Amino acid sequence: MTLAAYSPRETAFDVYRRIMDSLVARSPLSVIRLGDGEGTLLGYPEIIGRRDVEYFMGRWMRDEADVGEELVGRLVSELREAVVEADVLGLPRHRQEISDPRWAAVRQAVNMHGLLSRHPSITHTCLHRAMQHALLFRPLLADRDFLGIVTPRDVSDRLCRLFRIRRVVWYGVRGALDEPGEVGMRHYPEGFEWMEEKLRVPYPGALFLVGAGPWGKIYCSWIKRRGGVAVDIGSLFDSWAGVGRVGHPVRSLDVYEELPRISREQAVRRYNGLIAHFELDIRQAGAEQGLPDAW
Repeated sequence: MTLAAYSPRETAFDVYRRIMDSLVARSPLSVIRLGDGEGTLLGYPEIIGRRDVEYFMGRWMRDEADVGEELVGRLVSELREAVVEADVLGLPRHRQEISDPRWAAVRQAVNMHGLLSRHPSITHTCLHRAMQHALLFRPLLADRDFLGIVTPRDVSDRLCRLFRIRRVVWYGVRGALDEPGEVGMRHYPEGFEWMEEKLRVPYPGALFLVGAGPWGKIYCSWIKRRGGVAVDIGSLFDSWAGVGRVGHPVRSLDVYEELPRISREQAVRRYNGLIAHFELDIRQAGAEQGLPDAW
């Protein structure tokens, strides 16, 4: 099946319910989002050329020349597998697709290689920001006994305090060159191989939040294979750590302290306002039954 055959994209509230259902049932799940970086790799070599791949790799490591064709091929192959195995897939909007061939390559590669064979739910690539705008990470994380995080920056102490999480385990990876974070080991292939060996899911249905570029989509797949629930939140980790692409203040963790409680109706209004402001090609939220009255 191709992307054109899909119905309107699911809202952040739909995806939140899907995640919570998996956590309650302790069933594995992978929620990932695809952007221009993923488009560069997914489209190589049929759609995107080697020069674009080298440019992308250069954003993540100084010695990109050491990443030869074999390593690039492995990354492309595992990323395509991660897309196939995803249960929820966030995809770019039309405006992004027409602005840059690397964004457009997402849809082209997904269709060319038949990556939707398992019929995942389709949402928007800005899912992480939409969930943040509706403060949905509070009911998702509150009072959990365990949370795994995969990110260049350790925000575990803040998450523990803010959401009363009993234990947060940080799996550190090196970030992009402009904001590499706290880990010195090169992300690929050394950090990638370290992650494959060390990543542990403590019990079926354990929750992980992942922000690690295109590699993060693969980590979500590994977490799912090992029985966990993985949610790709990408650069939102930068905002939570107060570095990099922080952007609007609502992306900060501070908003959860500034708004200690929000009603369902307020969350829906905030969410729909975001959709309208950025003219996102995704349906607005409605009454949203099956959610708490407030969180």
